[in-house]
Amino acid sequence: MEAFITQIQQISLVEWLGTAAGLIGVTLSIKEKVLAWPFFILCYGLYAYLSYGASLYAAMTLNACFIPFSVYGWWKWGMASRGKSKAHSSIESLAIAKLTSRQRIAVGGVGLLATFGIGTVLSRFTEGNYPFFDAFATSLSILAQWMLSRKYIENWIAWFIADMAFIVLWSIQGYWAAVGMFTVFTVLAALGFFSWRKELSRHACQVQ
Repeated sequence: MEAFITQIQQISLVEWLGTAAGLIGVTLSIKEKVLAWPFFILCYGLYAYLSYGASLYAAMTLNACFIPFSVYGWWKWGMASRGKSKAHSSIESLAIAKLTSRQRIAVGGVGLLATFGIGTVLSRFTEGNYPFFDAFATSLSILAQWMLSRKYIENWIAWFIADMAFIVLWSIQGYWAAVGMFTVFTVLAALGFFSWRKELSRHACQVQ
């Protein structure tokens, strides 16, 4: 217990800030708020820095790539709220949707290829820790981020699995604030899925 408390006390300000920004971003995204995206940008920038320090190079690249992804999501979601008050920026025109069967197959295929490709590069050309596991979490997160920007409900399933993988990776490295954040992320991913599924069902009933 004393060792755990000592580790908590040694958590850096960067890790705390990245954790807080990430939690706020996910909470706002569940509520379909445009303001989620600037918090995501801050979180990804800070975690790219932390990933470099932990020698998780796929995760570092992932977080760096997520910054332009977040800018795209900010623009995409923001298109529906232009001309509205920032305090009432819920997305209305970009509706929650499901992936088609063809899209699901494509997402699964891309995920497998990306995991193998990134893992191979990391194992051969870097000294990164757990290259294929790192690559799996990274690939799944990229796909989840793309699905979130398009408001596909399956993004929450992908996030749940990826977050579980990151819990393992960050706990091995001793980044306990990150472990706590991704643990909460798994819960939020589940809540996000059920919340969006309810909204999707409500919209379907209105259409009928």
